[in-house]
Amino acid sequence: MKKILISLSIGSIFIAPSLLAVDLIGKTVSNDPINIVSEVSGVIQNADLDVGQMVNQGDTLATVKANDFKLELSKKQAHLALAQADLKLKKSVYQRYQELRKKNSLSQNELDIAAADYASAKANLSLAQLDVTNAREDLKQTTIKTLLGGFVSQRHVENGTWVNQGEPLYRIVNIDTLTVRLLASEFDLADLTVGQAVELWSESTPTQRITASISRIGVEPDANSLAYPVEIDIENQDHSLKPGMSIHATTQLSSVDKQ
Repeated sequence: MKKILISLSIGSIFIAPSLLAVDLIGKTVSNDPINIVSEVSGVIQNADLDVGQMVNQGDTLATVKANDFKLELSKKQAHLALAQADLKLKKSVYQRYQELRKKNSLSQNELDIAAADYASAKANLSLAQLDVTNAREDLKQTTIKTLLGGFVSQRHVENGTWVNQGEPLYRIVNIDTLTVRLLASEFDLADLTVGQAVELWSESTPTQRITASISRIGVEPDANSLAYPVEIDIENQDHSLKPGMSIHATTQLSSVDKQ
């Protein structure tokens, strides 16, 4: 029986790895919201803004009843005038005593007392000037303005209520730019890099898609989800997106407008 040897030639087969998209989900987050607090204690007036209203930088949000502050400023200014008059008198006495001392018409002890009175009057004037500055600043703080343009997201105060210094009145958020905070598993991280382009869309408007780049990738997992945060900064000048909206993202890009 003859044995037939069959030789098989096996060619190398190259299989290109499939490019799988990374799909993520997250929410929009506002950047650096500001809590507006009262800088003085008093009764709130003209706190008429509601949640959702737009405000511009420098707008007045509320006022604190200013009558007591005006009266306090007037008192401090009167004390300042007295301190100025006292200093003028003490300075004149001290200068006259210096001349008398040169002529030996006055004891050194009397001159020392006049010098001490003059120094005390200068110190009292400085304190009076500081009191006026503080009273004027307190009066200015009765008008509460915002240093940030944006939207009222929270309101904590009503007209006629008493507020203490440092008590929150409003919360203002600016949504001209937003951060999309996505959550990625540890297996997704290998396919994500800072600067990588991703396509985003909200659940409310799935057909309106934008392309943006990954801004930051966290190195520690979120304590609640145990997923890694992936953040993308986006422009939102038309305010079509609001903080807290659900956002989908994918690394598989289609033909969309660039962000």
